[in-house]
Amino acid sequence: MLCRLILVDDHPALTRGLAALFGQEPDLAVVGQFASGAALLAQVPAPPADVLLLALHLPPPHDGLALLPRLRRGWPALRVLVFSSATSPGLVAQVAAAGAQGFLDKSAEADALLAAIRAVHAGQVVFPAHLRPRASGPAADVLLRLHQLSAREREMAGLVREGLSTRVIADRLSLAEFTVSTHRRNLMQKLGVHGLAELVHSANEYGL
Repeated sequence: MLCRLILVDDHPALTRGLAALFGQEPDLAVVGQFASGAALLAQVPAPPADVLLLALHLPPPHDGLALLPRLRRGWPALRVLVFSSATSPGLVAQVAAAGAQGFLDKSAEADALLAAIRAVHAGQVVFPAHLRPRASGPAADVLLRLHQLSAREREMAGLVREGLSTRVIADRLSLAEFTVSTHRRNLMQKLGVHGLAELVHSANEYGL
């Protein structure tokens, strides 16, 4: 069965190389190439596609992690394989919690990439064995905590990680300081942390 692919990466040379690689495979067809999340979102829900190969580090305002929940809402049938050089367990857990069906290191060989794309297209979930989220235990708890975060809470975590004060965050988001404090309190509760230092540490560890 033909797998229609969309490529999203801000490195044109890489995208062209991948398109050339996939063009040699009779069961793969590249139907879209985008250099930013904004360019991709402008096209949702077209062109029709089966698998999205997504880089995490994209130009603002939409990086790969921010795109995943939006794609899940606006393009629910699309399966996403994240292709990234950043491979910390916390980041992989967040990618899984955000709805991606797979994660592959950019250093992977071409055969591994082709196999991952075909597996994701076939309905499988593909994560590296040493980074794969587990069905139970601490990793599962992390996935559950991250999955419970709202888009606003994820945004809040990123701003707190930058070291911004409540007042500055309130001004940036056009919110009342009380509202910012409430979001931060909810965020800390969901992540199971106590105090600003632990919140910043968790935001860094999970790539929020």
